[in-house]
Amino acid sequence: MKILFTNPSPMIKYGMQKGFEKHGWETDRLEVPQQTVEGLIRKIEEFKPNYIFTEGGVDTKKFVFPVLERFSVPHIYWAVEDPVAHKTLALEWAKRSVLVLTPDIEMLDSYRQNGHKAICIPFAADPDYYYKYPLDKHFASLDAVHIGNNYNVFPERRKAYGYIIQPFIDQGKKIEVYGFDWDNPRHSFRLTPEHYKGYISHEKSVIAYSSAKISLGVHSITNSRTMQSMRTFEILACGGFFLTQKTRAIEFMFKNHVHLVWSGSYDETVELMNYYLKNDAAREKIAASGQRFVYQNHSYEQRVSEILNALKAG
Repeated sequence: MKILFTNPSPMIKYGMQKGFEKHGWETDRLEVPQQTVEGLIRKIEEFKPNYIFTEGGVDTKKFVFPVLERFSVPHIYWAVEDPVAHKTLALEWAKRSVLVLTPDIEMLDSYRQNGHKAICIPFAADPDYYYKYPLDKHFASLDAVHIGNNYNVFPERRKAYGYIIQPFIDQGKKIEVYGFDWDNPRHSFRLTPEHYKGYISHEKSVIAYSSAKISLGVHSITNSRTMQSMRTFEILACGGFFLTQKTRAIEFMFKNHVHLVWSGSYDETVELMNYYLKNDAAREKIAASGQRFVYQNHSYEQRVSEILNALKAG
C-alpha cells in the first residue's frame, strides 16, 4: 500500500510518515516547492498512492481541494486545528475525506453528527528520531528552556506564561525561550533579548530537550481530555524533564511526579523549580519514566495501528 503526504511538517516527516513505514507502507511527501496543484498532480501520477494524507488545512486546501475533485484517491485528514477551527476549516476538509483524525476527542460527536467517519488520534513521538541526544554544553548549562511561539489569542496560554515561564526569570534562573513573537510589542507577555533567543529549528530543539535541566510547557487548549501541545510527547521522548501547565489532557494522560510535573500557579512553579533543580536524581528518574511511558503508549507506530484498523472497518 502507498500513502502520499501533502505537507512536510515535522509531525509528518519525523512522525506519522515513519509510523506508516513501520507498518510496511510505501510513503512519499510533497516538499514545499511542490505544494501546488501541478506538483500534487505530478506526484500522484508518478507515485500512484492508495491514499492521500493532509495534516492541517489552512494553506494546503488551496492546492489539495482542486486535485481531490479531479482524482478519486481516498483522502485522510489530520485535523490538528481542532477545536479552534473545527467549524470553519476542519468540517470543510471532512467533506472531502474518507477518514478524519482529530487530536481532540471532544470533537468526535460533531464529526459523526455531520456524517463523517472520525477517530481520535492524539499527537505522539517516533523513538527513532525523538530520543536522548548527547548532551550539548550550552543547553546543559540552562536551568530551563521553552520552545514555542508566543500566541496572544488563547487566554489560558497567556496566563500560563506568567506562572510557568515568569517564575524562572524572577528567581534569576538561567532560562532561554525560542520561537516567534516573544518580543512583539502588541503582545501582553514579552521577553527581552536576555531570555528570548529567537528561532530554533526542529532539528535543534530535540538537542535542547535532551540537554536542558527542565523543559517548560504551555498549552493553547486546556479543557480537552486529549488535545495538548505536540511538544509534550516530543520532550518526554527525548528524555527531557517536563514542567508543564496543568490541563485536563495532561491530567488525563499522564501521572504527576511520575512521567512529568505540572503546575497551576506561580507559587507551585517556584516550589517545583527549587526542588527539582536541587535534586538531579529525582529529576532524572521522572524524565526516564516519562520517556518509557511515551515509547510504550504514544508512538506513531501505535497511532497508525489505530488508523489502519479504522480503514479496515470501512
